[in-house]
Order: sequence, then structure tokens, then C-alpha cells
Amino acid sequence: MTVTSLALEAYSRKLASGEPTPGGGSASAAVGALSAGLVRMVAALTANSPKYAAVAERAGIIGAEAERLMESLLRGTDEDVAAFDAVTAAFKLPKSTDAEKSARSAAIQGALQAAAEPPMRVVEAAVQTCKLAAELVDFGNPNAVSDVGCAALFASAAAQGAALNVSINAKGLKDRQAARSYSDRVRTALAQIDLLTEVVLGKVQAAVADPG
Repeated sequence: MTVTSLALEAYSRKLASGEPTPGGGSASAAVGALSAGLVRMVAALTANSPKYAAVAERAGIIGAEAERLMESLLRGTDEDVAAFDAVTAAFKLPKSTDAEKSARSAAIQGALQAAAEPPMRVVEAAVQTCKLAAELVDFGNPNAVSDVGCAALFASAAAQGAALNVSINAKGLKDRQAARSYSDRVRTALAQIDLLTEVVLGKVQAAVADPG
């Protein structure tokens, strides 16, 4: 059974168990999927309304892209679990002889680098989701503008959470050039999503503010 097949309650309870997986990386992907789902919803509410016929085509394109990102992020919930389990398995390899120690070290390094990839993809998908929210907030169905704000907040949380998982895996890499590459990619992505989220929230807060 994959974690994506679990209902929200079951997933939350599995997350709360004493098992190491699913953990923060998987949960970050799940939060990102919720973000993309909200963007998809608002895009559909816009594209399907005759009142917004002038922007229906663009809303449809945004909705399709959001759906693609949602599916990718849902896969990420399981990819992170598999990657972490591989790291755990590498650390459990025998180390009685020099040959075993060498093989174990190589396996750990390979597993750590592989484990940095799923959360890195979550970070990047979250940025793309937030970009869609930043576009949609300007012309989407105003009755759902608060949902666009939630989408941006969830995307930001997903990116920041996944970034922590990238960093903890990259920290153990002996290949410092690869570790720096991950650090640079994370830094750039988080700077982007911070700005995007600020822009979206500013517009949403202005739209929902009580005029009185």
C-alpha cells in the first residue's frame, strides 16, 4: 500500500505513528498537492463561469498545469518515503571488513544523493504552483480569491518543508560540489516563492478586507 492511497485521516495517523516514514518530506509533498489542488479548483471555477469567458482559455491552461503539478506532488509523498527507506537500509549494511565498509559508505552516499531529489522536486513544483496562483489571483473568480491565498501559503510551506529535507540529505554528502548545488537551488527557489507568496497575499488581503 502506498501513502497516496490512504485517506486523509489514515495518512495523518500514519504520520503520527512512531515509524520514521512517512515524515516531513512526504508531508511537505502532500501539502504541495493541496496547494495545486486549490489552484486547479479556482481555475475551474473561473473557466466554467460564463462571467469570465474572456479569461476562460487561460484559466483552463492554468488548471491543467495545476493538475499536472498536483499529480507530481502526490507521487512525491511516496517517492520521499522510498528514498528515506533506502538511506536507512544503506546505514544497516554490514561493516565488519574494509570491503564491507567501503561498499556501505558508497551505498550511503548514493542513497543520500538520491534522497535529496524527491524533496528538491517538491520545492520546484511548489514554486511553479505558486507562480500559477500569482497569475490567477489577478483574474480568477473573486468569490474564491481566499482559496488562491491558501494555495500560495500551502505552496510556501511545502517548499520550505521540502527544502529542509533536501538540506539534511545534502549535508551528509562527501561530494561538496553536489551539496553546494542543492544549497544554491534551494536558496534560489525559496527566494522566488517568498516573493510570490508576498505578492499573492497582498492582493488577497486587499480583496477580502472589510471596507468598514
